[in-house]
Amino acid sequence: MSELIIVGMPRSNLTRSVRIACLEKEISFDFTSRDVQTPGRPPTNALLERNPFGTVPVLIHGTFTLYETAAICRFIDDNFAGPLLRPVRADKVARMNQWISVAMTRLDQNIIRNFVIPMVFADHKKRHDPGFAIHMNQLADVIRRDLAVLDDAYGDGWLFEDRFTLPDMMIMPMLHYLNAMPGGPEMLADAPNVRAAYDRFKARGSAAQTDPLLPEQILKSA
Repeated sequence: MSELIIVGMPRSNLTRSVRIACLEKEISFDFTSRDVQTPGRPPTNALLERNPFGTVPVLIHGTFTLYETAAICRFIDDNFAGPLLRPVRADKVARMNQWISVAMTRLDQNIIRNFVIPMVFADHKKRHDPGFAIHMNQLADVIRRDLAVLDDAYGDGWLFEDRFTLPDMMIMPMLHYLNAMPGGPEMLADAPNVRAAYDRFKARGSAAQTDPLLPEQILKSA
């Protein structure tokens, strides 16, 4: 058993970001979903003991426990030997922190919480509600604007030229779900630099090893 344990859900984009960071760092870790609630259920007592907010991912390293995706990814990069997952220059580190904040506070909300999850879990009646359709189209416009900003940032490859860094590891799993939604591929096609980065991401070993393997019904019913 590894001394590093990641607790989370396989289909959580944030859990996937942490697992990708571990794989890119080339460190040994165990991944478990034990005592984690199923989607739509309240947090388990066991999870609340590790994170009082009841969310995943959670990192356990000996007697040390840490939650929040950005904090976990930085801890992994700072405390284990292996390839650096961040730039070194102070201005680039500041820019990295900017993109991490954008990913966690804006992109995750707009893409995953406000668009993907409602699309996936809406029932038949909801999906055919004109008000729901209008709302989702408005959110799609917000996402397109977000992708346009990202497209400029990905003009040289990744956010930091040829280096796949922590904010990329947070953004790409979100795009995985967006790409699975109706209209998602078209949104990405309108941001060709982002689309190219996502295609490169899919070819990475860390992406393949953490692929949530979406069930076909999600693609058909969303």
